[in-house]
Amino acid sequence: MARSSGTLASNANAHGFRDLVWQAFHQPGSPAFAFTSRMTFLMISLSIGALVAESMQPDAATQLTINVVESTLVLVFSAEYLLHLWVAENRLKYATSFWGIVDLLAILPALLAFLPNAGLRVVRTLRVLRVLRMLKLMKLAADQARASANLASRGKPSLFNDALIYFMALFTVLTISATLAYFAEVDETAEATATTFNSIPQAMWWSIVTITTTGYGDMVPSTLLGRLIAVGTMFSGLALFGILTSVIGRAVLTTLFGREPEDAVAETEADESDTASAATVSRVAAPPVPLRDLAIAVAAVISVVMLVIETVPEIYESAPSFFYYGEFVFVGIFTIEYLYNIATAPSKREYLLSFGGLVDLLSILPSYMGLIDVTGLKALRALRVLRVLRVLKLIKIALAHRASRVETGVKKNSFVVDLQIYAIAVTCAVTISGTLGYYSEKDVPGSAFTSIPAGMWWGVVTMTTTGYGDMVAKAPIIGDDGSPVLGDHGEPKMSADVQPVTVGGRITAGLTMFAGLALFGVLSAVIGSALMNSLFGGDAERLSA
Repeated sequence: MARSSGTLASNANAHGFRDLVWQAFHQPGSPAFAFTSRMTFLMISLSIGALVAESMQPDAATQLTINVVESTLVLVFSAEYLLHLWVAENRLKYATSFWGIVDLLAILPALLAFLPNAGLRVVRTLRVLRVLRMLKLMKLAADQARASANLASRGKPSLFNDALIYFMALFTVLTISATLAYFAEVDETAEATATTFNSIPQAMWWSIVTITTTGYGDMVPSTLLGRLIAVGTMFSGLALFGILTSVIGRAVLTTLFGREPEDAVAETEADESDTASAATVSRVAAPPVPLRDLAIAVAAVISVVMLVIETVPEIYESAPSFFYYGEFVFVGIFTIEYLYNIATAPSKREYLLSFGGLVDLLSILPSYMGLIDVTGLKALRALRVLRVLRVLKLIKIALAHRASRVETGVKKNSFVVDLQIYAIAVTCAVTISGTLGYYSEKDVPGSAFTSIPAGMWWGVVTMTTTGYGDMVAKAPIIGDDGSPVLGDHGEPKMSADVQPVTVGGRITAGLTMFAGLALFGVLSAVIGSALMNSLFGGDAERLSA
């Protein structure tokens, strides 16, 4: 009997401990949850501090301290991950969820580094991935977002919570981008492009300048990986500014149109009759993208990618016939699609004059005009450039997909679809501006527009208003005696004129700048709409009505 009582007490204690752990992870407002949040923030701060200190060439004693801290953090994060699995109702669902993967990434790089066959390069790469622990900070931001939504729904000021969410997101982007850029650029030691990314704190300065789109140009990534990280940082900066704008706007709306809790309750009761139908509408499955449209989209992407990499000499010279015959294949595909659309259109004239019809025509017309070529080589090159407009077929398909969602009643929770359309629009704008910039500027002596990928880098820097100024035309400086002026190491000094310098290049640049402003306006509207829907439960018009 005593043994049975002891077993029951043991089970009760185990059950009580499991409840406590569950509260610590899933019950905001409880003391256990608050304690866990504070400890998580402390652990993340220690982890980032160790990573930053490690990049500053510490002495042996400091490195030993860093190793001890890192080992302790791995144990703590491992225990947290296992506890999450223990209290999860569906362990597989948690393990494969976004936050489950984030928790796993917090420990996986450190654990993999201990594998027997992990070489020095692999270990270093895994050490870089420790910065992904910063994503755990976004879990805390999500908790703050729920608290902010609760305040906003009752018409109470939530500016402090919103600002806290913004700064968490900002610190996350700043730290991740700076760390990745540092590891991507630190080995770039060529004398002409000597790296200034000598530590993570220095890279953080570059990240701040990039996120805010200031673009002093004192630190510019030169490696392909570094530039890809810079592209992500630039667009993250625009997204963060959009969030900040929405946060401030929401705070102003709450202040000007704030409602008393009683009003909020009354409104909730008045809306209860519409809840069932609204829930039904939001649960309507989005129609899938037709297989034919998907195939055309893939063909358009491959065609444009071929056009882009065709301008890289090393790639083109390795397989010129591949690009030549590939163009005929894609022209055939797009021609068949165009004729099919004309044949099946309810109104052929309406289709021919529509946005989609013009895009379909432009995807094939330059190639056919190039075959006829009655106007000479220069016009032929201009027509080849217009092949890049095939990328607009992606926008055509994306807009059609969104329209079909609206027709089927999937009007709520459209943030993901809107973000996809925005990403496609950005891709189109960058590709078109980079291509036009390349063909306009490539013949300028000393031009940095050496290929369309280089032009696309310039397009991103211009579109996001970052303006590093690294894309310049360089030519030797000639002295009074007619000979080149030499530098300290005997190399010719080069002059630099900011690109673009041609009329076509400057027109392209101007359009790219305005396209960037327009795309930022779209991004702000998308983010603002998502915040209004998630936090206020409706759009701005409904709130102000």
